[in-house]
Amino acid sequence: MLTATLPFAAITPAHAGTTQCAVQAEQLRTEAASANPQDAAKALRSVKIADKICAEGNAHEAAKKFALARTQLASTVQFAERR
Repeated sequence: MLTATLPFAAITPAHAGTTQCAVQAEQLRTEAASANPQDAAKALRSVKIADKICAEGNAHEAAKKFALARTQLASTVQFAERR
């Protein structure tokens, strides 16, 4: 039983949060590349702030900023789908 839990013990909650932040940031940067430049700039500012917050260890607040960035990019996607 100890060997079964050992791999999971290597990932601390702080490390897991940082990893999750990095994944979300990369996804949003990829989405921003094809978005309206103005909306992308807003979203990328939010991502940058979220990265800093996450680096300080507050993954919950960073998640809020990532959600804001997604919302900022979503308006561009919705308009593109309507055309």
